Amino acid sequence: MPRGEISERVTPLLELVGLADKASQYPAQLSGGQKQRVAIARALASRPKVLLCDEATSALDPQTTGSILALLRDINQKLGLTILLITHEMEVVKSICHRVSLISDGELVEEADVGDFFTAPQTRLGREFLNDFLKLEPPRALIERLEASPGHNTHPVVRLAFRGDAVASPLVSRLARECGVDVSILQAKVESIQERTLGLMIAELMGPSEKTREALDYLESHDLQVEVLGHVQRNA
Repeated sequence: MPRGEISERVTPLLELVGLADKASQYPAQLSGGQKQRVAIARALASRPKVLLCDEATSALDPQTTGSILALLRDINQKLGLTILLITHEMEVVKSICHRVSLISDGELVEEADVGDFFTAPQTRLGREFLNDFLKLEPPRALIERLEASPGHNTHPVVRLAFRGDAVASPLVSRLARECGVDVSILQAKVESIQERTLGLMIAELMGPSEKTREALDYLESHDLQVEVLGHVQRNA
C-alpha cells in the first residue's frame, strides 16, 4: 500500500489501542502489554470479520491482563467485531465472553451462554473447570473421611449452587426447620457472573437417614444444583 494509505490505516488503530504516542518506538522499547496491543492493532489493520485471540493474556500480569481485556471489550463494542478468544483462564471467560465452548481432545464437549455455563454446567468436564475456578472444596480433613456410598450412621456432604431467586431465598433455614435436620455450612461464597448471581455452598446435612433423604429431595425440588460429594460418619 502507498505510505499515505498505510498512515491513514495505522494512525487510528494506534489511537484505538492506546499507543498513539509510541508510533516511532522499536519493539524493544515496549512493555509486554504494549507489544500485545501492537499485535491486536496489526491484526485489525487487515479489517478482519473475526479477531482470533489465542491465549491473549497468558503471559501478562493481572493488571495488564485487565487492561487488555478492557481493550478487547472496547473493540468488540466500537467496531462490532466478533472476537474468538482461546483461553484456559476461566476468569477471562467470566469477565469478557458472551458464549463459551468447551473443547477436549479436539471434540466440542459443551457450549452455552457464559451465564448458563457458570451457573449450571452440563458436563463433568464443565463442572471440573468451574470447581477449579471457584475453588470451593471441602476441608482436606473432611475429604479424607468421605465415603462414596451411604452407610450405617452416616450423613451426606453436599455442594449446592444457587441460581436466580434461590440466591436470595432463605432455603437453608427453611430446610432445617421443615425437614428437621441440622445444617453445618463448611464453605460459602457468592459470585457475580455478568448480569447473574451465583451462590455456592458446601454443607453437611446432619440427622437420621430418612430426614437427610427428605432434605435432599427438598433441595432438588428448588432452583439449585445439588451434588452429593460423599458421606461421613456422624460420630466422627
